[in-house]
Amino acid sequence: MNETENISEETTVDKKEKKFSIVDTLQFLFLLAVIALIIFIRQMPLFTVDGNSMNNTYTNGDLLVGDKKAEIAEGDILIIYSDVLRERIVKRCIGLPGDQVDIKDNVVYVNGKALTENYIAEPMNTSDMSIRLSDNEYFVMGDNRNNSTDSREIGPIRKDKIEAKVTHNLTKQYHITPVHLKWFKRIVIIGAACYIIYTILGSFCCRSFPETRHRRAGAFRSRSNREIILQLL
Repeated sequence: MNETENISEETTVDKKEKKFSIVDTLQFLFLLAVIALIIFIRQMPLFTVDGNSMNNTYTNGDLLVGDKKAEIAEGDILIIYSDVLRERIVKRCIGLPGDQVDIKDNVVYVNGKALTENYIAEPMNTSDMSIRLSDNEYFVMGDNRNNSTDSREIGPIRKDKIEAKVTHNLTKQYHITPVHLKWFKRIVIIGAACYIIYTILGSFCCRSFPETRHRRAGAFRSRSNREIILQLL
């Protein structure tokens, strides 16, 4: 009877150890997820569209993701920090370094060639202008030309002010909104807090009750061995 109880108790200990192993695995996976998220955000910055300057391509509240290392070409949409406006903006690249950009009779010309702009919200109504971009400048404009503050007012954008090239619209492509992102951040913060608390409590318990579980298991096995020896004698 005692041997059966000892085996049952040892099995319970093994189950507890297996449970702790599963918890450790989940902790490790959680840490990997957090690290991957940090790397993703650093490499692929997120931007929430504020305003209507990019209608109809993007609308107010769209959640965009960009790529910091992507090559920039004419027509790409960029996430920019404007020193003049003192905020991040999203605009379309019209002219590259060294290009000659002209606006005449509400038509945009780059190096003498008129652009076919089927992405703009409505026919443009703007003043004529002409500018030659330096080797470190980009000319940007919003797709909602008549309601956009862009290079026509704030001038060309330097290379070091371009944070990323937009690669995906998470709202339109995957139905992910800034609200989802806010709740996701909350879940990550709560999960991280729970992990820290669990780690602190686990460390405290180990210092307060060192090797308790192992001693109990060893005592069960020792008692079982003594009883077997006595029976043999």
